Amino acid sequence: MSSAYAGTDLFAVMPDVSASGVDPTLAQPDVVGLQMPDTGVSDLAHSATGHVDAVGHAVDHMVDEAAQQVHDMIVPALIGLADLSGALLVTRLALRGTMALAAFNNKVAVEQEAMARRQMSLEDGSECWRRAAETAAGLNARITVLGLDPAGPGDPPLPAPVQPVGVPLDLLWKRLAETERALRRVEAQRAARATARLPFQHREDPERADWYDRLREQRRRALKTYAAGGELPAPAAARPPRTDQEPALTEEDVLREGAELLARLPLAFTSESRELIDDCLLEARRAVGRRPRAVRRYLDEAALIAHKESERAERAETARRDAALRLQVLRAGAPEGVDPLPEAPAAVGILDRVLRDGVPASKEEERTVQQALAARSAALHRAYLVAALRRASEQWGDGTVHARADAEHWDFAPAAWGGHYWLRVRLTATGQARVLTMRRPLTAREAADPVTVARWQALDAERCTESAAYVDELGLLSEEEGVRAEFTWTESQVLTGEPAPGLTDSFRGESTARPARTRRPRRQPQHRHRDDRR
Repeated sequence: MSSAYAGTDLFAVMPDVSASGVDPTLAQPDVVGLQMPDTGVSDLAHSATGHVDAVGHAVDHMVDEAAQQVHDMIVPALIGLADLSGALLVTRLALRGTMALAAFNNKVAVEQEAMARRQMSLEDGSECWRRAAETAAGLNARITVLGLDPAGPGDPPLPAPVQPVGVPLDLLWKRLAETERALRRVEAQRAARATARLPFQHREDPERADWYDRLREQRRRALKTYAAGGELPAPAAARPPRTDQEPALTEEDVLREGAELLARLPLAFTSESRELIDDCLLEARRAVGRRPRAVRRYLDEAALIAHKESERAERAETARRDAALRLQVLRAGAPEGVDPLPEAPAAVGILDRVLRDGVPASKEEERTVQQALAARSAALHRAYLVAALRRASEQWGDGTVHARADAEHWDFAPAAWGGHYWLRVRLTATGQARVLTMRRPLTAREAADPVTVARWQALDAERCTESAAYVDELGLLSEEEGVRAEFTWTESQVLTGEPAPGLTDSFRGESTARPARTRRPRRQPQHRHRDDRR
């Protein structure tokens, strides 16, 4: 074999992939004796290691195996999210929109922390990291939208945006939960202030003010529950048609239906729209003693206004949050080691307007924004593939030397090959991974000697056979980085050329071995390769 190629499929974004080559695991403390937060992992570690003296040497290797499993569970909690992984995760979320976060972000903050404890015990923490990074982006979008309006009397301060890159997972989840709680307090306070405003003509009327206060009590309780981590009541279902046989409604019926209607309004419901509902409820109350049959008409009109205005408020809020999230992505700089990302001034202008006005983009404008996000996602996707494949090739055994030729190909030389041969890994423009067996060209004197040429040809064949084993392993190592690549190889002559600067020069120093990278816990491959030689 002298060359191999494979299509690449990015099936999972690992949290610690960086284009700059910085390994987050190297900056983390040793897990031995580390005092972890209450995740359930530390108790398991203690029971596993404390079992040794009790059962003696007969089960030593069982305890060692259990300790290794504990180590595998703890490591994902220590790895900090790398800039490239984080940028790709958030860009993918921006393409989907913040509605993708609705079912998750609306959970109680305490449940978020419980989810972190459960997922930190999984062998593969990539899903937990994805949720954490996306949740941080969603929270930051909410912070941006809330920051558009000035704070009012009694409003708690807005929390600072969450920066997930470089933060250990357990600490990140705590920050996310704290930020969620703080945001809920701000949202509830602002909604309560809008709800508390009385119609002007009733401010000096104690009786009517008392009625309006009772009308809003259920809304205040709902907002208090939300601020404490609960959920707002679901919007009211459509009312069935009313009949003339419906009994006459009392003032208490108006109060009950009106209170339930107000309690179910979304957080972003405006005070102007709420005043329209107030007017309908007031007319319904007045009609109780004078025009009983008109009471239902006024209540139905209030419900219709609430339904339409709730939909409008939710559309505007979703549009603003999506715009805030997408602006975060399009205005972010390229991660370290990644080429400058494509600019998108037209899309940024559209999103600035949506964020300001709350009016969703038109179909044509949405296409412009989607194209800008897709271009940025494609650039980050390619950068991730390059970084992931390079990391995978760096796991090719000890005593090896690596050198980066450019942003899209790099060289690898096993120490046993003596610096005369090396493997070149590259990512083509179509996203195909290729591995080439290379050596330096023969000198004119060597090329003129048949015996020397025959010796090099025999060595070429030997290196090609060895290369096949490296390529087999690269497919499995790539899966540990979230990239599925099933290589196909062809046999032909070894290619000649010059190695990346500094590759073979490294063999001339005192140390020919590059220090081994700290590896994340080994996972089972997602699929088997066609030719498993190991």
